[in-house]
Amino acid sequence: MSSIRRLSRAVLVVAIGIFACASARADSPPAEKPLPVKTDRLPGVDLSQGITEVTGVAISPLLGVSGVGAWRYFHTDAALRDKLPWFCHPAAWGCGFAVLLLCFAKDTFGTAVPGVLKKPLDMVELFENKASALVASTAFVPFVAREMADHFQATGEGTTALLLPLASITGVSVVAVSTVVVVTIASVVSFLAVWLTGHAINVLIILSPFSLVDAFLKLCRTAVMSLIVLSYFIAPWLAAGLCVAIILLALWLAPATLRLSSFGTRYATDVLLPWFGRRRATHDRPHAFTLGRFGGLPVRTAGRLAVSEDGTLAFHHRPWGVMTERSVPLPDGEAILAKGLLSPALLVRTSENQDGAKFLLLLPRYRGREEEISTHFKIREVRDHALARGFAAMKAWWKEQVRRRRGSVVEAS
Repeated sequence: MSSIRRLSRAVLVVAIGIFACASARADSPPAEKPLPVKTDRLPGVDLSQGITEVTGVAISPLLGVSGVGAWRYFHTDAALRDKLPWFCHPAAWGCGFAVLLLCFAKDTFGTAVPGVLKKPLDMVELFENKASALVASTAFVPFVAREMADHFQATGEGTTALLLPLASITGVSVVAVSTVVVVTIASVVSFLAVWLTGHAINVLIILSPFSLVDAFLKLCRTAVMSLIVLSYFIAPWLAAGLCVAIILLALWLAPATLRLSSFGTRYATDVLLPWFGRRRATHDRPHAFTLGRFGGLPVRTAGRLAVSEDGTLAFHHRPWGVMTERSVPLPDGEAILAKGLLSPALLVRTSENQDGAKFLLLLPRYRGREEEISTHFKIREVRDHALARGFAAMKAWWKEQVRRRRGSVVEAS
């Protein structure tokens, strides 16, 4: 899983960069005069506003950043607008709303066409969501975290550093950590957890074959964002409580949503960029994701199909994508390789299930290479997709009808 390792390293580098920048900004004087802090507001109000902004942007990064940018722009005096951050510039949130308008048009008119025709655009939107989240997590979230920390310092009700206990050989000592760094870390972690949950909706949309289901999923996400905004206008603390509940739920779901995000990303990449995936396809160790639970593995675990030392089929994977590779044997039974419309799947026939139960789903890059895989792994049965079998039966029936009609015409003549 070299791609997973590279992704993990990239995320680690980005995280270190965020925290380093936050620390540097906390220890150095600002290069320009910042916007004045509104000290007439209670610290809890600004804290609630920061939590609400981070959570709302995490649910839909492009909509959240564009909406917050436009709100701050129109609620700031004209003389101070040049000091606003980049996402408050009309060009920034204007482009964001333009992209959102295209997505809205796609979803509106997409309900009238078959889901298969709309899926490529949904996959493009999947990567747009990732790009927006990357920009928001590196530029928007640290800015909001800095604002929350600066307000506590300006009101005198907070400190510029937090004293954390640190165990040492001589006893327990304390270390001073910048408030900005602590708030930034908490904000980025909360943002990533909530974003993964919202991003799971994008993955479910590309997996759903029905346009109405896609519209329902997006409606649910929009309803959650609307509820957060409405709660904030009613009472900031109410919105903050709702956001904290969403963050806790997102942290609990993070392992499952992370696996779903990895699955959706690699699946969409193979569909949109087939040549990119085929160059990395290996028929002796094909990339796959688990569909059924076996060996203690959760669903949608990424790994590779391989042959163990005793000659049986096994699933090799790295926990969290970076740990030591682990081999999990497949359930006992006869292996069947089933062709699919987009990607093949591995089934296992047991005495309880003669048709075979799906345990692994291979990536779309292996579509058309089923014979190579079956030969290497000594899989005797390669099954066509149900639709392909149906079309083949219909074709055979039609040929038989034509043959009989021709025979009756010859006999009559």
